[in-house]
Amino acid sequence: MEPISASIGGLIALIVFIVTVVSIVNNPNHGGFGKFVWIVVAFFLSILGSILWLIFGRGRVPKR
Repeated sequence: MEPISASIGGLIALIVFIVTVVSIVNNPNHGGFGKFVWIVVAFFLSILGSILWLIFGRGRVPKR
């Protein structure tokens, strides 16, 4: 893989991770320990961890 395409993929993964962490921190459905666990899962599983958060972690999202 060329360095430019690798860095673009890494940048996209970093942006997805940051958005996931912000979503976890702002979620009122989990306490401090639960948020910490989800951040660790998102960190170690990268994109898969973010997808798992979207499917299982967010809980009910209130409609506005």
